[in-house]
Amino acid sequence: MARRRLSRATSLTALAGTAVVVAAVFAVWAALSWVGAITDDGLNTAEARDEALRQGRERMVELTTMDHDDVEAGLRRWLSATTGALHAELANADPTTLTTPEQAGTTVTGRVLHAALSEFDADHGRAVLLAAVEVTSVRAGAEPGYARNRYRARLRHTDEGWKVETFETVAVGGPE
Repeated sequence: MARRRLSRATSLTALAGTAVVVAAVFAVWAALSWVGAITDDGLNTAEARDEALRQGRERMVELTTMDHDDVEAGLRRWLSATTGALHAELANADPTTLTTPEQAGTTVTGRVLHAALSEFDADHGRAVLLAAVEVTSVRAGAEPGYARNRYRARLRHTDEGWKVETFETVAVGGPE
């Protein structure tokens, strides 16, 4: 009988020891996995991609919005949202074109409905954003007008964040 108790005690001790070893191995594996995750380049790329998408959405709103009461502020927003040739084109725009929104008395506001990056290169600071934007036009004394447009914007990462380098409308629908 004493032999049987000794065997049972030995078995319980062995089982407890095995459980401790398994727990220690799991703890080491979990710690190494955690360290690997926080230093993972894939995680950094995903965060950079999310930031490019977030800022790209903001730039689309800025470039599709203009208040006829403050066209100069709208132009400043456009300039701060752009870079490269598009920025130069806006900076050198004919001043008479800036009076068009004022004369029309129309305020245009863009709202991004959907957006995604179709290309992303974090190493070179480039991305292509595709966005569906609802543009609301409001003119005093008239019903608001709504238009849904799709845009493609080439984004470039600058010292000031992601900015639009090129901006174009994407055709909707199939061949006619």
